[in-house]
Amino acid sequence: MSRMTILTESDLRKIVTLDLEAVACVENAFRALATLPVAMPPILRLDIPEHRGEVDVKSAYVPGIDGFAVKISSGFFDNPKLGLPSGGGMMVLLSAKTGVVEALLLDNGYLTDIRTAAAGAVAARHLSREDSKVAAIFGAGLQAGLQLEALRLVRPIEEARIWA
Repeated sequence: MSRMTILTESDLRKIVTLDLEAVACVENAFRALATLPVAMPPILRLDIPEHRGEVDVKSAYVPGIDGFAVKISSGFFDNPKLGLPSGGGMMVLLSAKTGVVEALLLDNGYLTDIRTAAAGAVAARHLSREDSKVAAIFGAGLQAGLQLEALRLVRPIEEARIWA
């Protein structure tokens, strides 16, 4: 019987950081999506209107990789009134050979935050001038700070103009 790894958000924050390795990983995923027969079904969305909530399930499989993930993310937009975060989620990693669950990542959206910021860096690397020193950021939430951090990995940003 195989063992399943369970990692909490705290564990994942120690292991996965917003760095050039994360940017390269996201760039490789975009490349695979554009060049390989990736299996990526439509997003399954479950609305829970009486509680202003939704749950999304996403997954993809890249041929040749030993595993794949299923991501479950929730958004319950009245939760802050209850002292709870509005979003949460987790990922389940499975063997592509057997379907056996290999890991449960209780990330509460942390991995999505890092992936989203890294995707911004990939876009900047391909769409902006290499000597770009000024960044425009629309919004001032968590992702705004992460986007600026990611941009600074790939461009010599000296100034950020923030519209919130």
